[in-house]
Amino acid sequence: MAYSKVTINNPNEFLLALRAFAVANGWTTLVEADDLPIDGTATTDGKRLVMKSPSGETYAHFRAANGKKIFNTHTTAGHMYGVGLTCSAGFTEIPASGKWYDQPGVTKSASSEVIGVGIPLHTGIACDVYFNHIAAPAELIIASVELYPGLFQHIAVGELQKIGSWTGGTIYSASCSSSKMFPTALAQGTIEATCGHLFGVNTDANTFLRANIDAAPLRTPEVLWAGCAPAAGFGYTGKRIALSVVNRNALTTVPKIPHYGYLQSQSATDYGRNVNTLNCISVNLPIAVYVLRDPDGLENYSQCGYIPGVYCISTRNVAPGSIYSVDYPSSGVNYQALPQTKRGGTLGYDGLAIKQ
Repeated sequence: MAYSKVTINNPNEFLLALRAFAVANGWTTLVEADDLPIDGTATTDGKRLVMKSPSGETYAHFRAANGKKIFNTHTTAGHMYGVGLTCSAGFTEIPASGKWYDQPGVTKSASSEVIGVGIPLHTGIACDVYFNHIAAPAELIIASVELYPGLFQHIAVGELQKIGSWTGGTIYSASCSSSKMFPTALAQGTIEATCGHLFGVNTDANTFLRANIDAAPLRTPEVLWAGCAPAAGFGYTGKRIALSVVNRNALTTVPKIPHYGYLQSQSATDYGRNVNTLNCISVNLPIAVYVLRDPDGLENYSQCGYIPGVYCISTRNVAPGSIYSVDYPSSGVNYQALPQTKRGGTLGYDGLAIKQ
């Protein structure tokens, strides 16, 4: 379906707008309520939202941050307003600990800390949000917030377009890891310095896949989620995934898979190689996902699927938020073009094309 554009003023309004969009596209609301902070104090500091996908495969747990931490794993602080997301293999409405993320089979690091993803948001300042929904070949919801004119942050949750049959499939990602979703200040340069590529290989894990990979679920503790970070990076879960999109700072740690790292922007002023200056074309490059197989030490990866309806592009010749046709004027197949952060910013001209 075509994108939906709304205006929000704070993190709670973002969650309300997300809920309305998701419900309109077949998702089910399991919880939508005010929530207590994780520090144990008794003053409500944000909303909690739990959504289930139409297939019943995905349990997405969102939490608005309004001045306090929402994950124990935050390593940055300053502007503590935004929205966090983690996913789980099951659901309980009232966690025993009282903490919103205490869920069965929730995403955890190798050190057993609950982790996830997030984005910073304004409070008291209006900004636009572009919501996109992919229904086929798999379910995916993407929210893209224009924090400043031309500067975007993204958060997405849904299911992988699978190759083969295997247990799992939930995938989620955001511009920031749960470690760095709070910038020291909500300034454009500071925001860009703490974020990575949506659905990309980054040094901090900001993309996670639910998958029973070989014997990983039988380990103690069990490993149910694979993340995009290397073992030395934040958010390493014990299993790793690799994706076609690569942050240039992660090129030295990217697994041996086919990827677009050298086609993408290598600096803020580099347009990348996926752009044609003669006729302004940027090719839609599909984003493949690979998983590390047992034994981990051999570094062998198998492709397990694709991100549905989302493609890697160069944004040199497109306007952020605009709709473009493939094979214009004959096909009628449209895509919305969005930068990973900002055209000509820290991530250069790396961008996303989202099918309409």
